[in-house]
Amino acid sequence: MAQPSSNGDQAAREPAHVTQPLSPNPPYLREFADEILNVRVLDPLTAYQVKDQPGIRPTVFVADTLLVRGNHPDTLANLQQVAADAGFQLVWDSRNDKDQALLRRAKLTDEQRAALQDSWVSRVKVVPVDEPAKAVFKPIDTWRLLQAYRVTVGFDSPRSGDVGLEHPTSTADVRPNPMTSPHPMTSPHPMTSPHPMTSPHPATTPYVVPGWGGRQPVAWLGQAPQGVIAKGETTRRPVVAILDSGIGIHPWLMDKAVVRNPKVMGELIGIPPVSVKADLSGVMDKLVGELEADSGHGTFMAGLIRQACPDAVLLGIRLFHDDGVVAEGELLRSLNLLVLRQMLALNGVKGYETVDVVALSLGYYHEQPEDLAFDALLYSPLRLLGELGVAVVVSAGNEATGRPAFPASFAPYPSGPVQDDPARVPVSTVGAKNPDGTIALFSNDGPWVQYLRPGAALVSTFPITYNASAQASNELVNAYGEIRSGLDPDNFSSGFAVWSGTSFAAPYFAGQVAALLLKRYLQKDDSAEPGKAVARMRKVLASIPVRPE
Repeated sequence: MAQPSSNGDQAAREPAHVTQPLSPNPPYLREFADEILNVRVLDPLTAYQVKDQPGIRPTVFVADTLLVRGNHPDTLANLQQVAADAGFQLVWDSRNDKDQALLRRAKLTDEQRAALQDSWVSRVKVVPVDEPAKAVFKPIDTWRLLQAYRVTVGFDSPRSGDVGLEHPTSTADVRPNPMTSPHPMTSPHPMTSPHPMTSPHPATTPYVVPGWGGRQPVAWLGQAPQGVIAKGETTRRPVVAILDSGIGIHPWLMDKAVVRNPKVMGELIGIPPVSVKADLSGVMDKLVGELEADSGHGTFMAGLIRQACPDAVLLGIRLFHDDGVVAEGELLRSLNLLVLRQMLALNGVKGYETVDVVALSLGYYHEQPEDLAFDALLYSPLRLLGELGVAVVVSAGNEATGRPAFPASFAPYPSGPVQDDPARVPVSTVGAKNPDGTIALFSNDGPWVQYLRPGAALVSTFPITYNASAQASNELVNAYGEIRSGLDPDNFSSGFAVWSGTSFAAPYFAGQVAALLLKRYLQKDDSAEPGKAVARMRKVLASIPVRPE
């Protein structure tokens, strides 16, 4: 269903809880091109458009790749022809054939295999035709190529949504983070450019400052969370998959509580670390040696789930490195591999347990958010997870905007692109609250944000191996040989930190869902059969109050 076409219409249709005004263009859309190589910003004023098609909104996309869903023969043939007509050729990701072979080998029913093959997304690179006579070639414009493809197959064709741009997805935790990105003492004229207290969203800036909710080490003086399942009991434990930056080393997050780098049929779900050293230190920059913008992000999420549901088993899927950015193709492949793993678990294949909750703290802004057909690539695996009884919990975003972000906007609401269906578990989107219960200024908002949870100045786990290049203000040895110093801003050997973001409101909510689910498991309501799992999870979600209209 179409979204309101103007801010005025949107204000008239949205519930009263949506704060007005909210910026329609998140500031990070203007920054992305400088942060990631090989991306473009789609500008509606200069982008190729087709008459009577849905309106275009600004977005960022990878400059030379497209994503293709389902490998349908008509889709492939039409895309190949459109590329050839434009003077380009298609080079498919080398993993495509491997993934298709994986699906053919998997112990799936015919119905499961067909559903997963239809959801599976492959990446294709657009390159110039290799013609020696044409040493100079025109720039690649994948948006124009995509528009030509849609005209060729027809906008009403079921094949029109099979091809899409590849968007970089990001955690976007209260950008910009002045303590980590960019290096504030070296790039450029840090005291004068650009007006640091006014751009962007000056009221949200304090959230990134240590002492005001920004990332900083702290000490935890309480006990570790204690579960309710006694040693030796056979009660089923809720399984929560965290698709994020991986889970670091911490006493709360030992091997019995965490499955790191899970695989399905020998294939890693997610991506490998840059290196063992980078994984342990949180540092990828060899010149400055600072923690990256999202170093420790997944570990912080894991600790929040552990606090809400100590008995949960955490599946730590590394989706991106410590910069907090992943290409959409990697996200989709990881989600589809997770669906495959879930299906194998349901089929009784040894070595796999079913997943109950998925925590996703990332997103992007689609160029045509009112048309679900053009974002079926991301929705397809989320829909399959919902049909298999999995609750997908998503962060609302941290740009203080009312523009729909995805996958957050897949949560059902009256005028949204996805409506609730009793046959699946819906997506749940979570915004952030301050410690006093008010809504955090950075939190995105809209009718798709059904839940609010604490998300500012939270305390959670951090890798005890992190101690980067920043130093304490003073350090000395006193007359007794004792070391005295100021606070080292990036020494997290205490194992705990303070941080802020809807990225953390979402996993806390996911942990609460897992805790409610555990109560049912303790009552032996623990069937993994999809129909029963969907009904059970929908009852769990129905027991949690949503925001007032």
